[in-house]
Amino acid sequence: MTSSSPPTHASARIPQAASGLGRDASAPVPKGQCLVTGASGFVGSHLVEALVQRGYEVRVLLRRSSSPRWIQGLPVEFAYGDLRDKASLAGACAGIGNVFHIGATLASHSASEFFATNETGSRNLAEAFAERGDPGGFFVNCSSIAAGGPAIATASQALPVRGEGHVDIPITPYGKSKLRGERAVFEIAEASGRFRAVSLRPPVVYGPRSGGVLRVLVWVKRGLLPLVAPPGARLSFLYIGDLVSAAIQVAEREVNGVYYVADGDAHTWPDLGLIAGEVMGSTSLREVRVPEAILRLYAMGSEGMSRLTRQPPGLSRWKVQQMRQLHWVCSSKRAQSDWDFAPSVQLEEGLTEVMGWYRQHGWL
Repeated sequence: MTSSSPPTHASARIPQAASGLGRDASAPVPKGQCLVTGASGFVGSHLVEALVQRGYEVRVLLRRSSSPRWIQGLPVEFAYGDLRDKASLAGACAGIGNVFHIGATLASHSASEFFATNETGSRNLAEAFAERGDPGGFFVNCSSIAAGGPAIATASQALPVRGEGHVDIPITPYGKSKLRGERAVFEIAEASGRFRAVSLRPPVVYGPRSGGVLRVLVWVKRGLLPLVAPPGARLSFLYIGDLVSAAIQVAEREVNGVYYVADGDAHTWPDLGLIAGEVMGSTSLREVRVPEAILRLYAMGSEGMSRLTRQPPGLSRWKVQQMRQLHWVCSSKRAQSDWDFAPSVQLEEGLTEVMGWYRQHGWL
């Protein structure tokens, strides 16, 4: 269920959906610099590229240990700090008009690490922005469907879809920390009155530079599809370019609050394998169902190794719990209604794009 860490490369092209936003001279760009956290990562680096292309002045927040390989050569200002240390954020937020908050802890064997970054770190950043930034801007927070939790089937809705009107029921420390981080940002936005806050909740996000879908494609290339979820489990996807477009759209429109964003389809794991197989030209694919007990046993070993290496575990028991849910499906209807969100890339097209990038960069 694992693959070796993919090699790194110095540059990558902007995916089509992100570059499609373009720079419209008739569309006003918010005044002042914007700060992007998590800029060295998968989502953040794509966002930085699109913001630069659109004419934004960009300052990026990096930890000293972060590698800026994906954003090297771009006309951005570097600021160094750590979300967990509010004092280190003062300089990064000074004179900033707007914030795109992408940085987060995605994997850990410790619940406290999720909350330290995703809750306390988000609060620290919002407070620093309120205290040191220019008033009247926006704070776009990239959250997760995990903050709401899986959709729950009922007698009247056997195939549920999560929306903004549903009660939030996160089931893992990651989801709970993302929800508390959202609430902290909205609390500070309301109390200070100095910025408008929006939180996006995407499902599985994939695209060039992401290793998540790579693991599936590696197995599909071998003619196998490990099924780690129960039969009938469904999930939503969103291509990276569409998430980037969504972040910029909510930044440039007078909206606030929480929005789910997805490509509009619900897929099963066999669906994913079939589409991936077609994209890769695999005519036959053997499905292998992986028992939950095996996944949990592997996760325990991965967590133990993580404590020794001080690196995030490749698989945790919390991740297994998340993978075993039946309905990680969300609806973008409110986003479509409020600010015309319209995803442009469906799964087959997105996987084709990703696979081409993987091959070009020697990942697959």
